Amino acid sequence: MTGFEIASLFVAGISLAISLIAVFLSGKANNTNKNMFRRQGVIDLHMAWQDISEIDKDNLIGPDIVKAVNALSLTASLWNHDIIEKNILYQTYWTSYKDLYDTLININDLIPGQKKTCRSLMTAEITKAYEGMKNADLNTITQTKL
Repeated sequence: MTGFEIASLFVAGISLAISLIAVFLSGKANNTNKNMFRRQGVIDLHMAWQDISEIDKDNLIGPDIVKAVNALSLTASLWNHDIIEKNILYQTYWTSYKDLYDTLININDLIPGQKKTCRSLMTAEITKAYEGMKNADLNTITQTKL
């Protein structure tokens, strides 16, 4: 092997090492971006749930219902598309989600100022997330065998 060939192999080896480092660093940067996006999703979700009022089926208030459905919809999107870890969504929002969903799904009255019922606003995506969280809830129940 000539000196030129050895030098070429050396330069190729260094180039390979630099390329591998660049791939590793780009992977880390990608994970950092994903984590930042997930944190933003948590903040948006928290803001959506912040001012949710309890729904009184005998005194329906249109804006309160729309705000509640929007919170359910955002939570469902984050759950169904794995944007935020499901454990976090379940632990933080399941009880509120369940109570609100159960209330709205059982109200078949028109919402004041709209031509829709509370039940009709429960989309397939909202229901899918409800069922998913319900299954997660059932999986937390331990059963013993005698």
